[in-house]
Amino acid sequence: MFFKKSVVMFMGTFFVFCDSGFVDNLPKCKLEDGVCFKYFYEGLLRDIGKDGIPELKIPPVDPIRIKNVSISLMDTVNITVLDGIVKGVKDCIYDNIRINITQGRGYEEVTCDLSIKGRYRIETKNALIKNILGGKAIHGEGNGKLKIEKLNLKIDFPFYAQKRSDGEIYWAILYDYVKYTYKIKGVTSFSADNLYIDNQEISKGFINTLNNNSGFIMSEFGQPFIDKAMKEFYFKYAGYFFDVVPARYYIIDDLTPYART
Repeated sequence: MFFKKSVVMFMGTFFVFCDSGFVDNLPKCKLEDGVCFKYFYEGLLRDIGKDGIPELKIPPVDPIRIKNVSISLMDTVNITVLDGIVKGVKDCIYDNIRINITQGRGYEEVTCDLSIKGRYRIETKNALIKNILGGKAIHGEGNGKLKIEKLNLKIDFPFYAQKRSDGEIYWAILYDYVKYTYKIKGVTSFSADNLYIDNQEISKGFINTLNNNSGFIMSEFGQPFIDKAMKEFYFKYAGYFFDVVPARYYIIDDLTPYART
């Protein structure tokens, strides 16, 4: 495995590392070769896996530990993952990758089976919902799990070849302008305990309702979850690699004609 074999070769500074071992073992692709990039991305995820690359400050991607991540659903319900584990990232499949260097745009389609398990907190903060429930609030804190099969993401990202002061050219992704859509092609399932309306425990009935209507719920209310995952995890983890590894280590083409500062 090209990542793990190279880690033991690390000696000295970052540039020593970049000039031997890890980056020298990366497969290289031509810009128009989407199949090559597919295997490159999939191999990258698998080989970073649970250990990451500490010398490059690349953390593990599977599992990913998350703490105190909050999501607001339509300014009505707050859900916070207090301490959780995300699994499945290393097995994501890249269905399609296209790179257009002259237009400065790239396209990815990726499909993942993911699970999030851990401690959660939920609370109602909208007065209208409380009124509908007779002045009562939905609240809870306990153990929960979300499992998503075949989460399909289509990502359109602008980028450019950036020449930096070290003389190297890097893949610079403009994360603020990335566009993406999602569709869940498989089954979504929920589980949770200690969920209440006022003082009445409703976990079983509420979770059954969620699971029986999971397709509708995720299509209508899933966007905040996807936005959080993309902005706080997908973009960040992409940056761990592309921001520190010069493009010449994984791209065959000469990017000099396209490079700018």
